[in-house]
Amino acid sequence: MGQMLNPAYLFLNIFGLTLVAKHKAENHIRKSGINYTIIRPAGLKNEPPSGNLVMEPEDTLYDGTISRDLVAEVAVEALDLPEASYKVVEILSRADAPKRTYEDLFGSIKQK
Repeated sequence: MGQMLNPAYLFLNIFGLTLVAKHKAENHIRKSGINYTIIRPAGLKNEPPSGNLVMEPEDTLYDGTISRDLVAEVAVEALDLPEASYKVVEILSRADAPKRTYEDLFGSIKQK
């Protein structure tokens, strides 16, 4: 997954190889032939959304945080956008990020 030496990755896999299991599930979904959008959020926080959404291709974001509410919003938006089809995205929020539409964000992601 490109993060084998990331301290957060190592920590989360200490008990039960959680991220390895998630990666296997993602591969199963990719091979299934169904339309999918896999959303990998940064560190989750319970506060209301702040800052603007940052969306990058898989295995490119290694830190940051995002509101659980904003993650839910991204998931709902992905349901109706053709630009979100067959993609794995990583998301976080940053105060200094430019405001972009969901169409632009998902459209800018080129899938492997």
